[in-house]
Amino acid sequence: MLRYLSLLLALLFSAPAFASSLEITIITSASENRLDIGKSFAGITVEPHRPVLRAVELALFESSTLFETLGIETKVQQIELDTNKDFKDQLSAVSPSALVILDVPLKLMEELAVLANQMNIVVINVRHSNSYLRESLCLANVFHTIPSDSMYFDALGQFLVYRGWRKVLLVQGPSERDIERAQTLLKSLKKFGTTIVDQRTFSLSHFPDDRDKNKPEFLTGGVSYDVVAVIDSQKDYGRYLQYSTRIARPVVGDIGLTPKSWHFALERYGAPQLNERYRTFKVDERIGPQVTMTDAEFAAWSAVKLITNSINTRLDKGDLNVLSILNDPASQVDLYKGTRGSIRHWNHQLRQPILLATSQAVIAVAPMPKFLHPKHYVDTLGLDEPESECQLR
Repeated sequence: MLRYLSLLLALLFSAPAFASSLEITIITSASENRLDIGKSFAGITVEPHRPVLRAVELALFESSTLFETLGIETKVQQIELDTNKDFKDQLSAVSPSALVILDVPLKLMEELAVLANQMNIVVINVRHSNSYLRESLCLANVFHTIPSDSMYFDALGQFLVYRGWRKVLLVQGPSERDIERAQTLLKSLKKFGTTIVDQRTFSLSHFPDDRDKNKPEFLTGGVSYDVVAVIDSQKDYGRYLQYSTRIARPVVGDIGLTPKSWHFALERYGAPQLNERYRTFKVDERIGPQVTMTDAEFAAWSAVKLITNSINTRLDKGDLNVLSILNDPASQVDLYKGTRGSIRHWNHQLRQPILLATSQAVIAVAPMPKFLHPKHYVDTLGLDEPESECQLR
């Protein structure tokens, strides 16, 4: 910090050493209706899926004084991709030096990431936590700033062991996404030494027989457990499970105590100031101030801040190449969670602490105490280098 302030003060009394530009391009899908995302079986929206543009603009605004001092111009554009037209032609409108943030559905994100890598465009996945993406998209120009499911569930597994809640009843949904995430959770729980006493599946149905089978007291009965872990990606059934289990026990996972990368109730590390800046930044009078960033919005903010926070290390070279910044081990970002974030060189995942939170409070910040790592303590969360099939460097 002292070095940064000294450099900034020196530059305030001298002409900019160079003029350059930082371009951010956000790609969305014109065919996607965000109002349909996050809706429950009954049609209730239980989790917002907002565009990430506001978070990107806030990240740039926070560095505006530095940009002005250094003579750096910034440009943000948003491209709505037409899925009926050739993707390569549409991506040709993106500057090769731009940082591209992909805010699109999963399958489209995978396709665009491969194409962008072929076109030597740097892209950031800010929306999809699927762990397999960190293995299948093992590409030099593809980065992930949203945590993986492995990171989320490793944090949850550490918390359960830390609290001594080692006997876990797993309740999961029937969708492919639920099955995928349940397998990831099982790996995390076993990794840290918990016992899965049983694994049960609820169904989404209006038939009377199914309703009887789905009754929480029935689904959570007949076995002893310390905690109930719920995997319910759409939050259809799980939100009714709290206070309804056969045995009075905590509920964790997608409901109850939930692993998050960001939360409005984090009260340490300068987090309240970041939340206040976001709440009051470019308020849309039609919808009012937004209370907090979603995990996707925080991932977009983190991606831009990782670039802007690392600019000062490259001033003497006039180097604003986003790929070289992201690949530089010295590039770090203050995530307001107690430790700086940086890129894991083997799979291009942003390492970061994970919050364990209820709807109104942050209960803990993982990694939990006594979970140690020989190189970087945050690497106890997610795929460590020896575990990863992706080995980019």
